Amino acid sequence: MLQTHGLVAGSALAVLCSQPAFEPCAWASILPPVGILHLGDNLPYLTRLPEGSVQLVYADPPFGANRDRLGDAGTFGDRWSSPAEYVGWLQPRLAAIRRALADSGTLYLHLDRRSVHHARLLLDDIFGPRNFGNEVIWHYTGGGRGTRAFPHKHDNILVYHKGPGYKFNASEVREPYAPTSGYARSGIRARSGKLYTPHPDGRVMDDVWSIPMINPLSPERTGYPTQKPEELLRRVLLASTDPGDLVLDPFCGSGTTPAVAHKLGRDWLAIDASPVAIETTRARLEALNAEVVLTGIA
Repeated sequence: MLQTHGLVAGSALAVLCSQPAFEPCAWASILPPVGILHLGDNLPYLTRLPEGSVQLVYADPPFGANRDRLGDAGTFGDRWSSPAEYVGWLQPRLAAIRRALADSGTLYLHLDRRSVHHARLLLDDIFGPRNFGNEVIWHYTGGGRGTRAFPHKHDNILVYHKGPGYKFNASEVREPYAPTSGYARSGIRARSGKLYTPHPDGRVMDDVWSIPMINPLSPERTGYPTQKPEELLRRVLLASTDPGDLVLDPFCGSGTTPAVAHKLGRDWLAIDASPVAIETTRARLEALNAEVVLTGIA
């Protein structure tokens, strides 16, 4: 059921934009499985979230590509005067995210080759180098293949934890052993004589994830630019959250994070500055019969 604080479901975007600003601390009074979808700049919202209130943040900001992103169902700008401007825009948002994370919480920051090196230095400074967990490589195929360099066919997801007590559910992210694996057939005996046997549920997946991009004919597809596949977010949420945990996506775009969070029984908070992104996400969640509270800017 869609709840809109008195607005009719499917109201015009201009009506959504006219709602009074939402106090983020009110999320705690909303019973699950209601999610919050907020239209506006994420920085003021992030800085007012209760400290330690969020278990997982998946952030997929503009990549610093210096071009506008175009899609069948929306556009967004990604132009900067310099790398310094981009870093200066990103830094306070990452600092606010760390503050909002629970002690067991984790940030997954999704970027690509153009800005991941800047972000790694920022995150080392904000979270501390010891709290770096992984650099997950999302490998995909499709698109063009140039002849003057190796084709760019991966994104980088930097994983940082709030602290050493972070949550990681290894049992939720296992995959079958390779068919050719000798270890899977009979295990391995160490020189000490100890026999190591394979886990019945397979191995914990490594940090290179081969997941196809969304097919143009896929029912997942919304047409919003840079939409990420649900399988990618499914792995992230299963690894670092449990049912009932709060998941935050401060650049929700097409709404993949809240859609997957709803399917997995997680509470969620999604923010975007684009009215088109908010409407795309709202429609996607309504199709899942998710309960949504819409909030926005005056």
